[in-house]
Amino acid sequence: MRLDAIQHTVDLSLEELVEELVAARATLAAQQQAVWYLERAAVEGMKERGATVVKTTAGEATLRTPVSYDYGKLAALREITSPDDLIGYTPEREVVKVERERWNMTQGKTLAKLSRLHADIIEDAKIYGDPQIKFKERKGDR
Repeated sequence: MRLDAIQHTVDLSLEELVEELVAARATLAAQQQAVWYLERAAVEGMKERGATVVKTTAGEATLRTPVSYDYGKLAALREITSPDDLIGYTPEREVVKVERERWNMTQGKTLAKLSRLHADIIEDAKIYGDPQIKFKERKGDR
């Protein structure tokens, strides 16, 4: 998207900006849904055709199928393979690791009630992220 495509928003009131945001989010959601359905249809079409690559003027689509393995079935490899030849296998083992401390501040905020010092430390530890707008659509406005 180019800047001039949204330049008109400079002259909008705050209420009009919120309306634009709601409309843009609705358009985005509709496009995400369309992409999902189009991708499913393309996958099915490629499977039916037996194609792994489809070339168009817009680009090239490649059908990839992720692979994972059933470890229960791979266990049979241990039975028929010498330990010297067993490549790519790590036996089960107990690993001890150090985890960094964590704070659940949903619960930890109650520490601020213990003293002013507690409250000051908690307030000082806050790291604010980028502001985001949460919009709740009014029922019956559609």
